[in-house]
Parts: sequence; C-alpha cells; structure tokens
Amino acid sequence: MSRRNSTAAPTIINGNSSLMGQTKQKRDNKYFLERLRVEHPDVHADFQAGGFKNLHEALVKAGLRKPRSSLDALKAAWKKASMSERDAFKKSIGCATPATTGTPASTSAPAKPSHRVASPGSGKRHLPPGLETAVREIMDRRGMKNGDVMSEIGRDPLDTSLAMAFSQGFRIQERMIEDLEAWVVKNKAP
Repeated sequence: MSRRNSTAAPTIINGNSSLMGQTKQKRDNKYFLERLRVEHPDVHADFQAGGFKNLHEALVKAGLRKPRSSLDALKAAWKKASMSERDAFKKSIGCATPATTGTPASTSAPAKPSHRVASPGSGKRHLPPGLETAVREIMDRRGMKNGDVMSEIGRDPLDTSLAMAFSQGFRIQERMIEDLEAWVVKNKAP
C-alpha cells in the first residue's frame, strides 16, 4: 500500500506557480505590456510606433500606472546617493549634519546648543550629558528599557521621548529632565 503526500504540489501555468488553483500573477513589464495591448490598443499602437519615451509613460497615459512624483524621484535618488552626497545635499538645504571627527570647525555643521540653552518659551532642552550617562548606567545595572524608566517617573511607558533623546539628541520637556534627575538620585548605586 503506497501513501501519497497530502500536501499539494504547485503547478506551473504560464510561468507562474499555482497552489490549490490560485494563480499568483507576476506583475512585470511583460504583464503590463499585455494589459496595454488588450485594454488600450490605441495607446499600445502609439507605444509601438515610438510615441512614448518608455513603457512607464505609456502606462501612465493609459491609466494603468500612477505618474512618479517629485518626491518619488527624490527618494530614489537619496537611496542611490553616497554619504558625502547626502551630507552635501543636507548642507545645501540648511539641514545640520553631524560633525565628523577631524573636520575643521569652519567647515563642520553648527554645533548643537548646550543642554542649558533652550528656545525661548519652548519648555524643552537637550538631555544633559551627565544625566544621560547616569540614567543609562542605572538602566544597564537594573536591566531596564526606556519604557520602564518612563513608568517609574510617572509617564506613559509608550512615550518615546527618552528613547529619541538618547538616540537622536531630541530635546525633552524641562519637567521630564527634573523627574529624571530625581529618579537618578533615588536609584543611585549604594
């Protein structure tokens, strides 16, 4: 008596695999060219005659694809750009780039404001480096995560303010800094 494998083997139909009768369509240029030929024969004829720069332009004309926006072009260019090109672009649009070590002060990006400096009326400032070090030391010692600290200082554990201050240098509320300072004093190593 022979046993058959109970799992269905995929079948191949027109170059596409099918499992249990469902065909997964490959959406490549060949697929869209065929749709263009069948659904929009006039646009297909213009494409074949060289009336478009490329297939994408013909597909946009037929309404089968959306036109690329300037933002799409920027995103594609950003992915291909080197770090130095990205830094040069950031500088050209006035976005501060992190200063690299060994770079003369005259060519580096503006330094971050001191932790004591805050925008007037903002109520926020950068996490003081000494406080950051103390908080991280306690977190390491106690095996805590950012959410645990936020809970202990009476804040929402899903609030990412502390994590963003650590990883990105974001400013946080003055009151939160005061709460963290009190928490550090309370949790200092014996």
